[in-house]
Amino acid sequence: MNKEHFISLKIKITIGVIAICALTGALAIFAVNRIATIIIDQEYSDRAEQIAQAVVSTLDTDSAQELNDAVISIYNGIDNVVPSTEWGTDEWNAYIAKYADIEKMPAYTEFVDQFREYQDIYKVDCIYIMNYKNDARHAIYIVDGDYEDACPPGCVDSFEDGIWPDIGEPIRATLTNEEIYGRLVTAGYPIYNNGSFVATLCVDISMNEIKAKEHNYVIITALAILALTILVLAFALMYASRNLVDPVKTLSDTAANYCSQSNEVVHHSFEKLKIDTHDEIAQLLASMKQMETDMNTNINTLIDTKVALRETEAKANTMQELAVKDSLTGIRNKMAYDREAEKLEKDIEDGFNEFGLAMVDLNFLKRINDTYGHEKGNISIRRLCMLVCEIFDHSPVFRIGGDEFIVILKNHDYRCTDELVKSFNDHLEAVQKDDTLKPWEQISAAIGYYKFDKTVDKTMEDVFKKADMAMYERKAAMKAERTE
Repeated sequence: MNKEHFISLKIKITIGVIAICALTGALAIFAVNRIATIIIDQEYSDRAEQIAQAVVSTLDTDSAQELNDAVISIYNGIDNVVPSTEWGTDEWNAYIAKYADIEKMPAYTEFVDQFREYQDIYKVDCIYIMNYKNDARHAIYIVDGDYEDACPPGCVDSFEDGIWPDIGEPIRATLTNEEIYGRLVTAGYPIYNNGSFVATLCVDISMNEIKAKEHNYVIITALAILALTILVLAFALMYASRNLVDPVKTLSDTAANYCSQSNEVVHHSFEKLKIDTHDEIAQLLASMKQMETDMNTNINTLIDTKVALRETEAKANTMQELAVKDSLTGIRNKMAYDREAEKLEKDIEDGFNEFGLAMVDLNFLKRINDTYGHEKGNISIRRLCMLVCEIFDHSPVFRIGGDEFIVILKNHDYRCTDELVKSFNDHLEAVQKDDTLKPWEQISAAIGYYKFDKTVDKTMEDVFKKADMAMYERKAAMKAERTE
């Protein structure tokens, strides 16, 4: 053999071990980093989409419509829109001043408080409502719940590239990396009011801290693999025997094919190997198996965490929905009314006074139950519920007792209460005269209402008692009319 071309097996093994360790380490780091990134990004993307949809389901869509219309009306009347890239300039300040009255609207304050409450609960950076004008490439802020850098109503982001959803469609979670805000996951869900698209509610979740932890984890993993590589190399240099080549080749082939297998969550390639050399190669294999086990453990932990989070969120959403829903009528129940009443108590403290309560009580329910059975009585309750919801279609309706309903009069219903009550009574009178209906379908009910008066009323209980009294006065008058 030509000595000039001779390369010792020790050198070959050294080169081979270095190559194997480097390749294995790189593949391991890439696999852990890639899988962790996919799982974490998907987890937070799903979370952003779920939060956006959950928040939209709790919104007062009438108020959202009112607020959106107010902002867009001003926007449409401005010839020269100043985008947010001019923030702080005299032109931008003059443009934003045109929307100053928006922040004084009760709906604006209510949404800001509601969004900040959800931000604290869900641990997200910001919840806000946008109106996208795709043709003009304008994204218009309606209300922003950010604590520190909230964009005022009417603020316009204007750019060619960005999130431009189809009108009325959800915004799938999108990961961005901007100079100002860093890494964000943004998702959106459309707001509809009475079947008409209003605007889009967006949720931002910061990924800066998560990505930093992920980066640190990759560095630690790389250092651990590097340390293991140095240890294996030190042992490998002690041997130069020909019978070490095949085990090394086996390990090399396994490492090279590690990521070419089917795209499963975990791998068991090293676990399946059987090399009984009782030397450093066996130790290398054991180390690879341990590394593979640790990787699989970490991956399974991430997957279990993701599954548990989804199950917890699903259970929480289901329990929350069932807790405030009346099983007979499908409308909100007494618990939902109590929550709404607590919000109105806070609104009263903040100076809000344009609301009222309407009490509705079904007549003759006991007679119907005793004569025709409780199922027919349930039909009477549902028919009355449908009528109340149809007449007061701009206000939330609650079933607070067996045959009692309450309406929180707002917006249009607040302003037109007398006409709506008359329509309600006229409808009941027509039902009473309709001989084609069954006795349990010829429903009769008493309605009474009272509007909050800041000069005499202090709490929701004051309004409730007076509305209840008005209802009973109506019931007494109806009884007197029947005895005449």
